[in-house]
Amino acid sequence: MESSMSATVPPSRTPLLLIEDNAGDASLMRSHLSDLPDQPFDLHHTRTLAEGLQLLRQHPIALVLLDLGLPDSQGLSTFSKVSEQAPEVPIIVLTGHEDDELALRTVHMGAQDYLAKRDVDSRLLARAIRYAIERKQVEDALAQERDLLHTIIDNLPDRIFIKDLQSRFMKINRSLAQRFGPSHPRDMVGKSDADFFSSEHAEIARRDEQRIIETGQPILDKVERETLPDGTGHWVITSKLPLRDKQQRLIGTFGISRDITQLKETEEALASERNLLRSLIDHLPDYIYAKDDQCRYTLDNEAHRRLLGVSRLEEILGKKVTDFFPARLAGQYDKDDQTIVRTGVPLVNHEEPAVDRLNNQRWHCTSKIPLRDANDQVNGLVCITRDITDTRLAQERLEKANSELARSREELMRALTDLQGSHRQLKEAQGQLIQAEKMQSIGRLAAGVAHEVKNPLAIIRMGLDHLGQEIPETNVEAQLSLRDMREAVQRADGIILGLLDFAKPRELNARPQDLNAVVEQAVSLVRFPAKQSKVKFVRELAPHLPEVWIDPDKLKQVLVNVFANAIHAMGDGGSLTVRTKLKTLDQSDLDRVTDSRNAHVFHQGDRVAMIDVKDNGPGIPPDKLAHIYDPFFTTKEPGKGTGLGLTVTRRLIEMHGGTIDIRNRKNGGVAVTIWLKV
Repeated sequence: MESSMSATVPPSRTPLLLIEDNAGDASLMRSHLSDLPDQPFDLHHTRTLAEGLQLLRQHPIALVLLDLGLPDSQGLSTFSKVSEQAPEVPIIVLTGHEDDELALRTVHMGAQDYLAKRDVDSRLLARAIRYAIERKQVEDALAQERDLLHTIIDNLPDRIFIKDLQSRFMKINRSLAQRFGPSHPRDMVGKSDADFFSSEHAEIARRDEQRIIETGQPILDKVERETLPDGTGHWVITSKLPLRDKQQRLIGTFGISRDITQLKETEEALASERNLLRSLIDHLPDYIYAKDDQCRYTLDNEAHRRLLGVSRLEEILGKKVTDFFPARLAGQYDKDDQTIVRTGVPLVNHEEPAVDRLNNQRWHCTSKIPLRDANDQVNGLVCITRDITDTRLAQERLEKANSELARSREELMRALTDLQGSHRQLKEAQGQLIQAEKMQSIGRLAAGVAHEVKNPLAIIRMGLDHLGQEIPETNVEAQLSLRDMREAVQRADGIILGLLDFAKPRELNARPQDLNAVVEQAVSLVRFPAKQSKVKFVRELAPHLPEVWIDPDKLKQVLVNVFANAIHAMGDGGSLTVRTKLKTLDQSDLDRVTDSRNAHVFHQGDRVAMIDVKDNGPGIPPDKLAHIYDPFFTTKEPGKGTGLGLTVTRRLIEMHGGTIDIRNRKNGGVAVTIWLKV
């Protein structure tokens, strides 16, 4: 190798490689290039093919000047090896023999030019080099564009074809070949549509292409069904155009076809659904309509048009509710529409008043849903309205009937309650009459017995007093006997007084009194027996009670009797609580004393003065609780009571217009409650 590539060669100089084993020829070539100062060539020279190939591998070369006869390679193989090593580098073949055939063969193999060494001069060599480099660049660019075009055409899913004037295929892409099955697109060259489609479709396609050839006018975006010989087919959209040469002579047609079967089927399905939906909308009795973002009508059904009094869709398009409804209704309708467009919040099952085309009052149930575009922006609304006038009227009639039924039921329940109350009062009155009759009979009997017994007792008492004066006090046994006799007469006299009170109580001497003071006096009267029985009084007397209209003596008699019974019941001691307070009665209070004979004189909301007495004794046996007011009934031991105390007590409370309730406490003992009107 005579020279090598310098690393400091300016980028503006064009590097050339001369592969020539003849030193004289090499020197001549160098001389020719040096005679061209305006040509910035940098020549590198090698004597053998191996050295030249090595330099091509190591350095960029713009062009190769190649002698085919080298020590290590001869003829066309020399050219082939250089071309394979650097296919992108243009090659000019240098020959020392007049061998035109060999030169042409190298050109056919890719050489840019060939030069006879003896004919070369400086200008010829420079021009050949420049043209070779430029042609190589142009050919590479064209090859790249051609390859790119072929790549695009062969890889497009659309079917591309070129036909001659007889509608025979001249060139097709891979997609069209795959459609009909040939292994390679060239297998379809020279054939026509009649070789692949049904005769009907092939004839239609031929007529279209002949019309293009005759008129020079294209057929664009034609939607057609391609039918195969077996009857199956596909939908395609096809464009066909005239094919012209450089002289603008018409030499055939070319076109592109796209399979739209799936799109067509989808379109047909959508059309079917649209027709079904349109049919449903038009035949539904509900009013269905749509509006744009300005709340103007864009769509409706027949029922809605009948409501508005129009017959065609065109009569409502672009109009608003204000064009059809009274101002008082249209304003609210339009406000609802604008709110939905602004907020995107639907209005569902909204009941609202309306009028029909005859201005009759109606009721509608309306739902309005926002319509959104691909960007989720509200661009209108769709509405469905149902006339619910009949339902509304039926509902109002039903509500009225239910109201009347409820009122009738209330009246019936009141009547039933009154009837039950009357029945209860009747039974109570009946029982009271029977009891009164019994009491009157017993009273008459007691009064008769009392009068008959009272005089003998008076005589006995006088006799005992006389004997007491006659018998000396030193006679102790006689004096003790007299004392026992006097006590027996006194007890008998007390019984007689009880009988007289029971038979005919004295008239009340009622006047306004301090209830707490009367209670305190009654407590003081039993203080001694309470102390003996170890019973402790607990007083819870409400301050500032209003004065109560009572007979203090008879009320003290009542309280003393209640206290005495409690003290006797507790026996070995206990706690006796007496409480007073002012109370406003509620229904639970009235229900609690329904067994009292005077309970009916009290009503809910009445204010009463209440005396509550509670002991912690054993209580009253349940089987005897119902008889505690019966005359001569007692739970005490013989000689300890007459059985008239509670009978007289209730009579005295009833004479005051009050009521008394006696019941056992849950935790033991007895609770006595007295109500007196304030």
